Amino acid sequence: MRNWLQLRELCFGAGWLATHPAREKITQRYLKKRHLIHSALARLVQEETVEEADEQATDSNAASEQQLETPLSLHAQRLGAVLAVLKQHNVQRVLDLGCGEGRLLSKLLDDEQFEQIVGVDVSHRSLEIAARRLRLDTLPERQRARIQLLHGALTYRDKRLEGFAAAAIVEVIEHLDPPRLAAFERVVFEFARPRLVVITTPN
Repeated sequence: MRNWLQLRELCFGAGWLATHPAREKITQRYLKKRHLIHSALARLVQEETVEEADEQATDSNAASEQQLETPLSLHAQRLGAVLAVLKQHNVQRVLDLGCGEGRLLSKLLDDEQFEQIVGVDVSHRSLEIAARRLRLDTLPERQRARIQLLHGALTYRDKRLEGFAAAAIVEVIEHLDPPRLAAFERVVFEFARPRLVVITTPN
């Protein structure tokens, strides 16, 4: 500790050491113990580095644990369940009816199993948000060819929806009043007629 204090004083000695009456004695003491001071400083720097690394590792572990412990929202759980069903049935061409802002579409696009993905929504605004979420303008050509966004009402027959292996209808039917629900039922089951229909609702 004494050597550390001497070094500290010498670091700040520019204004007083040159004219100090005991400058030779101070300088000799400093030079005599200089190797000890350097050794002590090296140890201090090493300890600080180890402490910083330990703190960073602790922070990283805490963040990972917190992320793992954060419960999935019900909506995220529903999306995961829909994706699992589609994968289980080895679906390759899928409709997302009422795709909204593209959360399910994003998951479908990340999985190479799905060769043709079509999202349909009545809201232009939602489709714009979905396009940004999916980064359609910067997707590689092969990826971009797999996905299409369509504007359309789900209560009217639309030939663009025919011929798909599956349709996902995630949190859509609760927004339809009974007369429109009947029309939607015909669109899906009578006209589009996918082999598999996966429906979720929070109600």
